Amino acid sequence: MVRRPRGRPRDPAIDDAILRAARRLLVRSGYAGLAMEAVAAAAGISKPTLYLRYPTKAALVLDAVFGKTKAQPMPTNSDLVADLREAYSWAVDEFSAPEARAALPGLLAEMAAVPELARRVNLHVVDSEYARVRDMLEQARARGEIRADADLMLAIDAFVGTALARVALFDRPVDQDFGARLVDLLVHGLAPRA
Repeated sequence: MVRRPRGRPRDPAIDDAILRAARRLLVRSGYAGLAMEAVAAAAGISKPTLYLRYPTKAALVLDAVFGKTKAQPMPTNSDLVADLREAYSWAVDEFSAPEARAALPGLLAEMAAVPELARRVNLHVVDSEYARVRDMLEQARARGEIRADADLMLAIDAFVGTALARVALFDRPVDQDFGARLVDLLVHGLAPRA
């Protein structure tokens, strides 16, 4: 026997309205200026409806802005550079969006101040993406495209950290050209080409 969840099923149109409103307001007000009440009003819903779905501003922003890449299956071109460029292009799209640029500084500050939030973000967002990329790198290692002693976690940190630093600290563009150049640098290093 399959158990149905209690209450009415969630209306995807309401979910979409909430996320669109949050993205719009983030661009206008930034993370610090984003008010849950304003999101509810802009989405045309009540505050209890919003809080039922998103108990905190951070939870709402994470869902509205980040995590689109999780819906994409990892590329399987059997070519590490091609796979990384494709996967990183998704991250570039997320990080370069106006709502992401507006959200990141405030969200990172809140994560630093609230260890429980940082733990939840790592558990529900970061860890799963790291695992997916690590699996891609392990497959490339098995094909002989990566040396056996390469530190895969450090490589993933370098990809993520570079994009975060450019967006949150340096206000430099994160675009597709940047992503392709970063993949080339991290795969081939700074050594002269043969």
